[in-house]
Amino acid sequence: MESQTKTCQNCKKNFTIESEDFAFYEKMKVPAPTWCPECRLIRRLCFFNERTIYKRKCDLCDADILSLYPKDSKFIVYCSSCYQSDKWDPYSYGQEVDFSRPFLEQVKELFEKVPVGGVNVTASTMQNSSYCNCATYLKNCYLLFNSDYDEDSMFSTCLERSKWCLDIYMSDLCEFCYEGSNLFKCFQTVYSRDCNECMNVSFCRNLIGCSNCFGCINLRNKQYYIFNEPYSKEEYLEKIAEFNTGSQIAVEEFYKKLKEIWMRTPRKFMTGLKNHNAVGDYIFNSKNVKNSYEVAMSEDCKYCHWLLVNGMGVSKNCYDYTMWGGNADKNYECMATGGAESNIRFSSNCWTEGMNIEYCKNSLMGGFDLFGCAIVKEGRFCILNKQYSEKEYNALREKIIEHMDKMPYVDKKGRVYKYGEFFPSELSPFCYNESLAQIHFPLTREEALEKGFEWRDPVERSYKITLNNKDIPDDIKNVSDKIFGEVIECGHKGKCNEQCATAFIITASELEFYRKINVPLPRFCPSCRHYMRLRDRNPINKLWHRQCMCDRPNHGHEGKCSNEFETSYAPDSKETIYCESCYSNEVA
Repeated sequence: MESQTKTCQNCKKNFTIESEDFAFYEKMKVPAPTWCPECRLIRRLCFFNERTIYKRKCDLCDADILSLYPKDSKFIVYCSSCYQSDKWDPYSYGQEVDFSRPFLEQVKELFEKVPVGGVNVTASTMQNSSYCNCATYLKNCYLLFNSDYDEDSMFSTCLERSKWCLDIYMSDLCEFCYEGSNLFKCFQTVYSRDCNECMNVSFCRNLIGCSNCFGCINLRNKQYYIFNEPYSKEEYLEKIAEFNTGSQIAVEEFYKKLKEIWMRTPRKFMTGLKNHNAVGDYIFNSKNVKNSYEVAMSEDCKYCHWLLVNGMGVSKNCYDYTMWGGNADKNYECMATGGAESNIRFSSNCWTEGMNIEYCKNSLMGGFDLFGCAIVKEGRFCILNKQYSEKEYNALREKIIEHMDKMPYVDKKGRVYKYGEFFPSELSPFCYNESLAQIHFPLTREEALEKGFEWRDPVERSYKITLNNKDIPDDIKNVSDKIFGEVIECGHKGKCNEQCATAFIITASELEFYRKINVPLPRFCPSCRHYMRLRDRNPINKLWHRQCMCDRPNHGHEGKCSNEFETSYAPDSKETIYCESCYSNEVA
């Protein structure tokens, strides 16, 4: 089928469905989408609460727990241990299909009465790591999200197989790293991003195989460099000793100088390594991946985000698939599913080796041939948590699909959901500002309500600030152990739109880390710091067609380079953007 231009049912803007997209939809036996790619992504993000955590009781064992759901939530909430136990039976909530009402209306009712887990963790794999979410195999970790196999780490997101890392985003196999993103196999890498196999580097960007570098960009296999200038070992150590990285004032001055250098230094049109036919940003070891962001080990995928789980195999043949990966196959319009799962559609939070799952939520222990279920244990041939024979299931499934087309769910804004659409945001257990949607597509309260989303006003804080932000010591050398008793004011004072906690504390292990690597105390709460890291990156769902800006000699072209590409750098951005070839000729 030839490409077609459609009008998004939600935002009313035009979008294109390519011939290759129609081939995928035909293979999956689903209709073409009626929402544009960005609106589809936002709709999925509304179903994932990454970092908004409340205190409450477990509704089964009465223990004090941390939960993604506040005390006044309408949901039954269990602690992770109870939720993943045999103390309750999800099939007891099973119900018959009522063909006099829209099917998704019945799914909504089921989702609201079946218990949910307080946080998304595998309880048996967590050691002294209670304040974490969407995580497994953590030891002595605090406020880690979407992270696995880490030790002694804090305030990080998408951190894998790492130790003693603080304030890190999307990094793997790192140790003693601080305030960075996209780091791989790095040691003591501080205030840096996009570094690979580096050691003892600070304030650096786009380094590979480097050590003992400060304020550098676009270097390969170098050591003892400062602001891209080489030094002898002795000169380097003498010069570095003059830099007081433990001072907040000094750090801000370094950043100011470095941003000027970074803005005039060419950047590659996308960040990625070892790819073939990749379009998007932060794509690694992938083939035929298009319009995607933060994707690794994937093939033949489009409109995918955060498929970063390594070590389980290549994810293939997926569209509109957000979060996880790990040998997934034929996943479409899914949020937080993965781990060798196949043919998962229109579902959220389904984990590990499931197959043929549609319109399901919270299937955490595998499952096969499930439709419209909220279930946590292995099951097969279930609809609305009710068990059927294989023959009964297949016949009823076809009847429901036909019914969804004839009697679709219509939300309060008049948007129509036939078979093939992801859940309406009205089925999400989270308000917009509790979800990932607020982090990547921020709205004000008024904007969210106008678009038909729910909004939760901040809870009243019971703590009293004892140290104003302006009174935080500038230099880490001047911070005494008395800081442990202080409730420190966040620099945003709750006036931002970034899920600000308004205050934060410093723990003993945290202060030990800051002293060891000689960095100043943070000035903002962990949530605001996370938002600030993300603001230093390009948007996750925007690509522009541009031409290489290189006009330098000896780069394989005469005059200005004619190579064109899709890039996440907007046409009005101030950076100088190069194609792959010109960038490779530029790096040292």
